[in-house]
Amino acid sequence: MRAALIAATATGLATGLGAAPFLFVRELPRRVYDGVLGLGAGLMLAAATLGLLGEALAGVRGPGGLVAGRLGAVTLGFAIGAGLAALMDRLIPHRHASGHHQHIGHHPGHDHHDRVDDGAGPDAWRGYAIVGALAIHRIPEGLAIGAGFAAVEHARLGLLLAIAVGLQNACEGIVMAAPLRHGGVTIGRSTAIVTLAGLVTPLATLIGGLLTAETSALMPFILALAAGTLIYVTSNEIIPESHSHGFEGTASMGLVTGFLMTMVLKSILP
Repeated sequence: MRAALIAATATGLATGLGAAPFLFVRELPRRVYDGVLGLGAGLMLAAATLGLLGEALAGVRGPGGLVAGRLGAVTLGFAIGAGLAALMDRLIPHRHASGHHQHIGHHPGHDHHDRVDDGAGPDAWRGYAIVGALAIHRIPEGLAIGAGFAAVEHARLGLLLAIAVGLQNACEGIVMAAPLRHGGVTIGRSTAIVTLAGLVTPLATLIGGLLTAETSALMPFILALAAGTLIYVTSNEIIPESHSHGFEGTASMGLVTGFLMTMVLKSILP
């Protein structure tokens, strides 16, 4: 558990790295921003599919054939994870790509996503809403890391998830810091807020580790739940946002790069 908490804390603190570019610039070019989002999407999709689901499904076929109970737990966990993510998307006020009329700052016929600042300007509170929403998204990531460290010997899956999520958190740190900076929040305060938001990860990791430590029967369910949540969030939030400003090619290349990075990490980790 100590290794899991150390890795998760480092992963959470990586969110603060996203504020680093704003030491030098007030806002980032849209193409760069969308490329970063695409990279994060690729990291999350690979971590969820190659890591979480791969491990959850590893025991579905045993010596006697299909293990229906494990398959049922994986299927149920995945569905519940996606459902919880959808519920959070409906209930938590935030903003992302056009077409989601229920979120903050979107009014039909008035799209404000042609620049990184997204119209934050004097409305710095919108930046805080984005930080809050993304901080809540750290919960399934932490659960995944905790379950990953408990899932296999030598904690290979947990380490893979911690690295992939850490890179993704740095990307999302940019997403959090951009509206805060454009809304007039100082770089020091922006960095502190973004970093603190990332510390939700180790708290959720502790919960995930304790749950899987209590009973190994829960492990396939928790791994699949985390995977379903991450895949839904990536599909519903990150990919649409990265592909809605005319830089789809850059965002797609970022996604492919992120996926490849996770593939390589999975192959070389002991």
